Amino acid sequence: MHVLLIGGTGLISTAVTRQLVAAGHDVTVCNRGESDAQIPDSVEHVRADRFGDDFPSKIAPVHADVVIDMLCFSESDAQLAIDAFEGKVEQYVMTSTIDVYRRPVDSNPVAETAPRHPPTSDYGANKAAAEDAIMAAHDRGAFAATILRPWTTYGPHGDGNLCHTFGVDTTYLRRIRDGEPIVVHGDGTGLWGPCHRRDVASTYVGAVGNRAAYGEVYNVTAEAVPTWNEYYRVLARALDAPDPDLVHIPTDVLLDVAPDRTGFLADHGRYSTTFDTSKARRDLDFEQTIELERGVREVVDYLEERDAITSEDDRRESSGNVNGEERPVSSEDDQFVGSLIAAWRDQTSEFVDVFEA
Repeated sequence: MHVLLIGGTGLISTAVTRQLVAAGHDVTVCNRGESDAQIPDSVEHVRADRFGDDFPSKIAPVHADVVIDMLCFSESDAQLAIDAFEGKVEQYVMTSTIDVYRRPVDSNPVAETAPRHPPTSDYGANKAAAEDAIMAAHDRGAFAATILRPWTTYGPHGDGNLCHTFGVDTTYLRRIRDGEPIVVHGDGTGLWGPCHRRDVASTYVGAVGNRAAYGEVYNVTAEAVPTWNEYYRVLARALDAPDPDLVHIPTDVLLDVAPDRTGFLADHGRYSTTFDTSKARRDLDFEQTIELERGVREVVDYLEERDAITSEDDRRESSGNVNGEERPVSSEDDQFVGSLIAAWRDQTSEFVDVFEA
């Protein structure tokens, strides 16, 4: 089939592009042409702004059977897609998110029918509105719609997307590698399930032209879900580092003392959640084939080849490429984590002394 992939060079979509070609599909990617991601030579490329009002006219010359949209983030984005593809393609596959679900959840694992209101975040609310618009188009026969909901996805791309308590960057990798303590929210026994991008990408390929997936929604994410404590131990093993020095600080304390640094924690990290992927297994042949330590080693190798995990001295003195942009690399994140740990240890030690006295 001829598949039009909107995006095509991001963390997940680069893997989707490669797997579509390997599966024998004709592939065209549509983006602004600003990425240097490596994709197969056979892939056609159309330059267009996915979010521009002229997107439907720019994409009109492409005659595809299936559209995979990695860049539909809101109801207005969904409407642009409907304007562009209604009556012109057989199937439209939308990338959504598990953020559409209400959390904390009523029970685990979370199935596709779990309550969506209120969604976890503003991002989730916008994705939910986009889902509704796309499914309404499906119901009136504009095209067959399939919606995929990934969770946290990582892989050898950009900064690797290996999350930590304060978000996504390589600060924790450097600290773990160098044997420095790291902050862990709560007692570290909450659950966190990263899934490698190649496993997530396989579900997109499995959905293409798959009539069982028409009109359906799928969770496509980790089935093996470690605790945060074990997650950091896996990072340490992948870095050939000693067992990490985990400093547990209550989540509420972190939200209070660092509101400008805990957006990820507030919306995602604090929730202990698992997701039911049995439907994706049944219809899309989904399987989590890449064990976490193997996948993290792949990311670490990728980052080390690019000197993306630097020493503290390097971070003070050098510049680096961050998410495709050259900018000075600051030690601010390291200093924040170090200062927070020192203050917490001082205060808890003082509390223990006062209480015992």
